[in-house]
Amino acid sequence: MTERQYVEGRKPDREIAPDKIGRLELATKTDPNSGAPGDEASGRTSPFWVKCWSCHQYLTRPLSPPSEQAYTCANCGAVNTI
Repeated sequence: MTERQYVEGRKPDREIAPDKIGRLELATKTDPNSGAPGDEASGRTSPFWVKCWSCHQYLTRPLSPPSEQAYTCANCGAVNTI
């Protein structure tokens, strides 16, 4: 079994235009062994998890590869760069 993959979100080091910021969705279920979200969290199997730099919640990214420069966290509203 492969380990789930996620990306650590980073705090932006520059100003990002609002039209370049996408939105992350909260992952609702977690794997009790790893703490990472379960495959069913978004209704589909996805390796594209993001861990928020601010609140450390696991979130799902709507598209892959990223179509935006940054995403807002659905939990705390922090901007995460990928």
